[in-house]
Parts: sequence; structure tokens; C-alpha cells
Amino acid sequence: MLKRIQLIVITLRPILILLSFAGVFGCATNSHSSADTDKPPTTYIPGELNGQTLYDLLTAELASNQQNYHYSLAKYLKQAALTNDAGIAKRAVYLARHLKDQKSLTEAIQIWMSAAPQDAEPQQIFANILITQGKYTRAMPYFNRALAMGENKVLLLLSSQVENMNETELTAYVQLLASPVKGSSLDSERLVTLGILQAKLKKHEQALISFNSALSISADLPTALLEKAETLRSLKRYLESLKSIDILLKNASENLQYNALKIQLLFLLKRDRQALSSIDTLIASKPKETAFHNYLALTALDFNQLEKSKFIFQSLLAKQPNNTTPHYYLGIIAERNNLFPLAIQHYLQVTNGKITLQAHTLAIALHQSATDKKAVVQIANDFIEQKNSDQVSYVLMLADWLNKFDFNTDAIALLNKQLLLKPDNTDYLYSRAMYLEPLDFNAAERDFKKVLRITPDNAAVLNAFGYTLTVHTSRYAEALTLIEKALELSPKDPATIDSMGWVLYKLKRYDEAVEYLSAAYLLYNDPEVASHLIAALASIKAFDRAQKLFDEISGSHPNNKFVEQARKSLEKQQ
Repeated sequence: MLKRIQLIVITLRPILILLSFAGVFGCATNSHSSADTDKPPTTYIPGELNGQTLYDLLTAELASNQQNYHYSLAKYLKQAALTNDAGIAKRAVYLARHLKDQKSLTEAIQIWMSAAPQDAEPQQIFANILITQGKYTRAMPYFNRALAMGENKVLLLLSSQVENMNETELTAYVQLLASPVKGSSLDSERLVTLGILQAKLKKHEQALISFNSALSISADLPTALLEKAETLRSLKRYLESLKSIDILLKNASENLQYNALKIQLLFLLKRDRQALSSIDTLIASKPKETAFHNYLALTALDFNQLEKSKFIFQSLLAKQPNNTTPHYYLGIIAERNNLFPLAIQHYLQVTNGKITLQAHTLAIALHQSATDKKAVVQIANDFIEQKNSDQVSYVLMLADWLNKFDFNTDAIALLNKQLLLKPDNTDYLYSRAMYLEPLDFNAAERDFKKVLRITPDNAAVLNAFGYTLTVHTSRYAEALTLIEKALELSPKDPATIDSMGWVLYKLKRYDEAVEYLSAAYLLYNDPEVASHLIAALASIKAFDRAQKLFDEISGSHPNNKFVEQARKSLEKQQ
């Protein structure tokens, strides 16, 4: 049907152009033309071009030639629905894809599949759409039918989506791929995709069987060799992995991905000299591939080849002085060499890119003495005065450093100053509340309450305020309400689970307290959490378990104040 339409359009195109100038086909640029309302719908006879169908399709083509694709799509979609013709529906699909009109695309594909159930292409397209949308389970029947009809393109998209799939979805597709429709076989592409899914499920031995089966069909299939090499690497079978990469490099010696993996394998095999030589060779042969040079520098850094990494990053700075990102990694290298002033210097020279704030955070964190206060304040204030999008982060960074080194009043003063400018900034209010808490609980409470008026579902503040109430007051019922809401909003947060256990302990609900505190300690084996759990265990006379836990934390954190609190809890109950 579609070929007939296209032939007619080609034949009549000169006439259509003349008619468009005469205004006969004005509807091509006016979606409210009288042609849509004056002409009654006619019954479509399969194989026949009745008047209304021919008129709509010709005007649709003319509109398409004039790049009025929305009008063209509307006409094709209308006639596809009326005629249930696969050719017309296919044309509507292509137009909808071009316009990225998902609703029309889905509608057109459904018509196409209904009109031509034996056609693999619409099955494949619809499976791709659903997979791209993350609707993996819904995509399965269309995926399976497309495969059964020989449309293997769906395999490529599925392979690209494995990182986004959960275990249940991965398992379902593994079962589907491992059980082909009767009469078909496991071809190499299908086997490779099966292996990729199995590897994602960490079923590496099964994945190897799939990749080897694919290679038995096509011995030099690049995707099978590469995935096999990656799987062998995951199994720490580095020498076997290297052999697969060497096969790939015989036919593609300049492939950067293969070369990069080979260098990693050489390092893993402790062939450092060979790996470093390969890095030099690649850099010399690809002088303009600066992104790849950066990757090689990072690889060297990962394997603690600091001098090589340093040399490459310095070379990158010389080639691209406006890109300051290499200074971040040069800072890491200097820090590993215990050259802290040099590391700070490099971190502070990072002025663009996504890691700028992280670099500056590291620069400030390397000032590990209270005597560094003047330098830290100067550095942070320079960034604060720039008033960029990270200004709040720099203020909080400085306040945190001041508080850490016992300049608590300076941290509060800094936040007071900033709150004069931004009185409703919840980050400033929350931080000030935390710094005020040991000094002035009433002032801290006012800040906590103000934050919650602005952001009532702030789980961190709900938890902090609730826990603070257990420390400074006996308002345990109020604290429980706050912490329960925080736990509802953030059920897996170990700090909130600990707070729940502690408020239950304060309420003398000891068995429940032990349950929550045990869960918190499993997630975060911190001395403070342990001290809470020891107190709860002692309250239910579980002295053996409490003593064992105390022995653990007193050995690992001998000078921690919470260890002393735990000791007092044990002595009090025994």
C-alpha cells in the first residue's frame, strides 16, 4: 500500500505544487482547513485508495515536503487508525520518531503491529521504546517476538541498559534468552547478550560459558572477546583476560579501549615496566588524544605510579592551561607523597570543572592545626566573596573547620552574619543550631523549629532535633514523634535508627531499644552507637553481649568519650 502511495505522490508532485499555489491544498499549512470538516468520512476498502484517504495522504506528503511534520503526522495517524493499513502506520511511526512524539509513536506502532503481526520491525521498535523507558518487564513479549522474527537490534539496546535493571528483571531476561523459541537457535549475538546479563548478576562462570559459546560460532567476534576479557578480569584471571585482549589487538592495534584494558591488566599482573612503556608508546602515537592521556594518567594514579601520573598531568596542563582539572590530581599525588603545602597549592588552583568545590574542600581540610586559622579564614573568605553558586558551601565549610578546631563562637558569629543576609537559609540555621546545642539549647531549639517551619519534611533536622531533646530535656514523647517522622522519611539512615533506639531507651522500652540499636550498629559500627546499645543491653541484663561489645570498642577506640560512657552504663547495671 505504502509503495503505491509513494509512487502516486512522486507522479503527482508537480501537480501538487501547482495546486498548493492555487490554494487547493491550503490545509497543508492550516490544520483547521475546511477539508477536515466539510468532507464526510468514507469507508476504507483494503487495497483501494478512496477519495478521503487519497486526499489525506497526498496533503500529508505535501505538508511533509514543506516540513510541516506535525500536520503530516496527524493525517497519517488518522488514516492508519481508519484503514488499519501497515504501510500508512509505518509512515506515521517514522514521522512520530522524527518529532519525538511518544504518544503518537505508541499509537502508530500499535496499529502497525495489529495490521502486520508477522512484521518484526514494529515489535523491535516498541520493545526499544519500553526498554529505554525502563519498562523492562512490559517490553519482554515484544522483545521476544522481535527476536523470534530475526530482529536482533533489540539485543544491543538491552545490553546498554543492564546497569539500570534490577536483579529480578535481569533474571527474567536471562531465562528468556537462554530458552529460544522452538525452531530457533542461540546465535552469537544472543549468547553475548546473555553473557552480559549473567555477568551483571555476578554469575561469572555462566557468563564465560556464554561468551565461549559465542566464540565457538564466531572465533574473532570483538564483543564476545571483550566481554570475556572483562569477565575474566572480574574473576582475577588476569593472564587469560590478557590473552583475549591480545587477540583483539591483532586486528585493531590502535583501539584505545583495548589498549587501556591491556595496560590495566599489565599492572594487575605486576608487569609495571611493560605497562609504563605501553603508556609512553600510546601517548607518543596519539599526541592529540588528550582525553585518553587523562585516562592513562588516572590509570597510573590508580596503580600508585605517581611519577608517571604526575608527568602526564603536567603535560596536559602545558597543552591546555585553561583546563585546571589536572591540578586536582596533582594535589592528590602531592598529598600521597606527604607534600601537604604543595597539595594545598594544587587544590586551590582548580578553578573550573565539577570538582572545583571538592578540591577546595580538600585544601581546607589539609590545614590540620588551630594555628592555621588565619590561612583557612583567608582562603574561605576569598571564595565566599566571589558570591557564586557555591557560596553557601564555602560558608559551611569554614564554619565546620572553625567548630572542629574549637573556634565554636567564631563559627556561630560567621553564621549570624550570613543569616542577616539570608535569614531563611535552612543550611545556615541547621548548622547554627548544631553549634549552639552544647552552649545554648534554647537558642538551638529556636533554630530547629524555624527550619522545620520552612521545611517540615526535613528528615535530618527532625532527627537532630529529636535526639537533642533526649540529651537536654525529658520531653521524650515529643522527641519520639519527631524521630518517628524522620525514620518514616529516611528509613535506612543509621543515625535516625540509632536515635529511635535511644529515645525508646529513655522511655524505658528496653527490648525495642535493643532491636533498633542493634540494627543501627550493624549499619554503622560507631562508638556512640555502640555505647547506646551497651546501655540498652545492660538494662535487659544481657551482660555477656554488652561486655563483648564493650571489649570491641575499647580496643578499637581506647580514648573515645563514648567508650567511657559505655563503661559507666555497664558498671551502673552490674
